[in-house]
Amino acid sequence: MKKKLLTFIAAGFVLTAVYAYNPPAGGENLEQIASPANLSLANSVTGGALFNAGADSVVVNPALTAGEQRVNLTAGYTFLYSSDDENEKQLGGAFQTGILIPFKLYIFSGYINGTFAPFKEMHLGDSINFNAGLSKEITEKFSIGIGLGGGYAWSYGDDWALYGDVGALYRAGNVGFIKDFRLAASVLNLGKVYEDVDRVGIDEKAENSAYPTFATVKAGVAGSLLETQVAKIGLGFDVTLPCFQNLIVDMNAQISFKDAFVISIGEKFNLAEVINEKYSFIPSVAFLFKFSFDVKNNQYLENNGWSQSEMTISSGYKNLYDSLHAVSVGVDIDLGMADSEPPKIVVWDNE
Repeated sequence: MKKKLLTFIAAGFVLTAVYAYNPPAGGENLEQIASPANLSLANSVTGGALFNAGADSVVVNPALTAGEQRVNLTAGYTFLYSSDDENEKQLGGAFQTGILIPFKLYIFSGYINGTFAPFKEMHLGDSINFNAGLSKEITEKFSIGIGLGGGYAWSYGDDWALYGDVGALYRAGNVGFIKDFRLAASVLNLGKVYEDVDRVGIDEKAENSAYPTFATVKAGVAGSLLETQVAKIGLGFDVTLPCFQNLIVDMNAQISFKDAFVISIGEKFNLAEVINEKYSFIPSVAFLFKFSFDVKNNQYLENNGWSQSEMTISSGYKNLYDSLHAVSVGVDIDLGMADSEPPKIVVWDNE
């Protein structure tokens, strides 16, 4: 009965389809498995349960970085292992690296990803992908962003991709008992995606379709449910509609202690994958630790105000599918210290 109900709901999405929907499992998250934050769904359309934006935010919403004041460097690697002996290869991986640079008029983000997943459970093959974006604050609460993405895929066929992204973020502030309440939306993959490659789709008996899906709509809400001097608890929900042909719901919960140690937990529901029995409801988990560090006797860093900076190291695990496991490590560096003091305006100087 449950499977029939899910099939009925899926049929409603299929009726809106202009072509058959059958991307490879994980195809809608091609660039979101290469770091612990991504694995735990903390890199969401709203910036995660407890807001954080970096160079890799451009992948889900190019507007997220609009309020950033510091140069951000990010890198991550995920080790993939399949216990299914039917696979030609049982090992794979994914990496990412990126940079965020604040300019006077806008914020620039650049991101590179490599995904190597030859598994039957998640037949993404090999690809190198890139994203670049510009974001800007329109008001203190509202930000917009645009992005350009693409890449090259090989193994089991060769193809290229080139597309645009748009996004928006609204930070409403405190709404009732919710702190830092956020609403966000983005439309991704507006252009050519990977289509001329031979992949095993979610439905293994049918021909695979293009991925990541053209005109993927994402929307989400997030905010802090509890804030004390010691801990913060946040919760966020994303809804993804790949060209209105599937329904994907993401949940991210985070607990932060002293703004230094963060536990991030994620859960995903992909309707098409559940119907085809390609899923794992074991939550993903990531641990992040932030600390500041000083670099002395470096004139270049001191001149740029970077002698004191912050680093976040992280690790995470996710059971992607029944027999496919991901173990990830990552590092983020924010050059300089966050400026939390408002500017001082001197009306009259007695001196």
